[in-house]
Amino acid sequence: MASDADLKKLRLTIAIRVPLGIAILLGAMLAVSGTVGYWQAWAVWGTTLAMFLGIGTYFLRTDPDFLTHRMQFREREKAQRRIVPVYSLIFLVALLLPALDVRLGWSSVPTWICLGALAVFLVAYAFVIWVFKTNRYASRIIEVQAGQRVIDTGPYAIVRHPMYASQLMMCPAFMLALGSWWATLVSAAIVVPLVWRIRNEEAVLRRDLPGYGAYCDQTRYRLVPYIW
Repeated sequence: MASDADLKKLRLTIAIRVPLGIAILLGAMLAVSGTVGYWQAWAVWGTTLAMFLGIGTYFLRTDPDFLTHRMQFREREKAQRRIVPVYSLIFLVALLLPALDVRLGWSSVPTWICLGALAVFLVAYAFVIWVFKTNRYASRIIEVQAGQRVIDTGPYAIVRHPMYASQLMMCPAFMLALGSWWATLVSAAIVVPLVWRIRNEEAVLRRDLPGYGAYCDQTRYRLVPYIW
């Protein structure tokens, strides 16, 4: 059960750290783009802020222990400590590229496509929320928690890593909503660290989570049905 200190930290994160982090990212994009009129950045980060605040508040009230686990960032597995920087670098480059695109005028993405991509991003994140509701052991780091069991229902009956699968749709949609064809292409590179992470994660789960091997036999595909 989350302690009073954990609850205080969670409230602080939801009330201050999340808005501050998004404000910093938005400010960086506006600075790189050279204009405060970069409406796609305002729309995307404003939507993201509202979504994060809403989801954080919901889980703070209904399952603070889940949020406590989601707040863990330090990987314990050595392989994961090598993977995370690669993932972060790709995401950072893809994130700043749309702003540079706006400054230099490389792309011309119609408004309706930007808004449609934002809608796709929201649908993908709704899928993530389904994952959260199905599996309260869905940690940000690779670990097996006390009392954890194999989840094989809901999205886990489709693929073994549904949260990662959602990123395959969420990341390109996010970049396209920011108005950059080039960033959308670059974001596809996130597949490389995702596959690397999944392979290591499955080795850890087979080692430490009873029944996970049988689940892998039952649910054949890791990331994309009928492909991998």
